[in-house]
Amino acid sequence: MTPHLSLPEDLARRSALSPGLRRIVALLLILAIGSLDYIAPPDVATDPFYIPILFILALYESWGVCLAFSLLAALIHLGATLSSAPDTVRLIYPYWQATARLIGFSLISVMVSLLVAERRRLRLAEESLREKSQEVEEKNRTLEKILQELKKLQEDVVTKERRAAIAQTIHTATHEMERPLASLSVYVEELLRFVRRDQGGNEAQLLLEEIRPMLEKIQERTQNMETILQEIRDFRKREGGG
Repeated sequence: MTPHLSLPEDLARRSALSPGLRRIVALLLILAIGSLDYIAPPDVATDPFYIPILFILALYESWGVCLAFSLLAALIHLGATLSSAPDTVRLIYPYWQATARLIGFSLISVMVSLLVAERRRLRLAEESLREKSQEVEEKNRTLEKILQELKKLQEDVVTKERRAAIAQTIHTATHEMERPLASLSVYVEELLRFVRRDQGGNEAQLLLEEIRPMLEKIQERTQNMETILQEIRDFRKREGGG
C-alpha cells in the first residue's frame, strides 16, 4: 500500500530533471530575474520573482544548496541594483536591503527544504515501521503454526506414552495371572480325572458327586479367564503393531 504523499513530495518524486540540470535551470532563472531587475524602474519591486524559484528549488534540494542559491539571488539582486544606480554604491541602504533579502530568501528556502526533508524522513520511517509490522505479523503467524505443530507432537507423544504405559501394565498383569491360572487349570484337570475315575464306596461316591459340579464350575471359570487373557494379548499385539 503506497502511503499518501503531499504535493511537494509528489512533485519531487515525479521530477525528471537531474540535480545538476535542475540547479542550472534555477541559476538561469535567477539571472533572468536579475536582468529584469536591472532594466526595471527603481519603483518596481522584483523581489517576489525570486521567491517561487527558491521555493520550487527547496522542494528538491538540501538546505545548504537552498542557502547558497538564496545568497546568490541576494547578490544578483544587489548587483542589478548597484548597476542600475551607480550613485548608491557608497550608501549603506542597498547593502542593508540585500542583507534583508538574504535573510528573507534563506528563511523561506531553508525552512521549506527542512520541512520537506522532515516529511520525507517521516514517510520513510512510516514505511519502515509498516514493513517491520508486517515482518512481525508474519513471524507471529509462523510461531503460531510452530506452536500448533509442537502441541500436536506433544499430544502424540503423550498418547503414545500412555498407550505404552497401558500396554506395559497389561503385559505385567497378564504375566502375573498366567502362571497361577495355568497351575490352577492343571489342578482342576487332575481333580476331574480323579473324580471320573474313582468308583469306590457309596459315601465316597456321593462326596465326589457333590464336588464334581464345583470343580466343573471352577474349570469353566478358568477357561473364561484364559479366554480373557488371550483377548488381552491380542489387543496388546494390535497396539504394539499400530
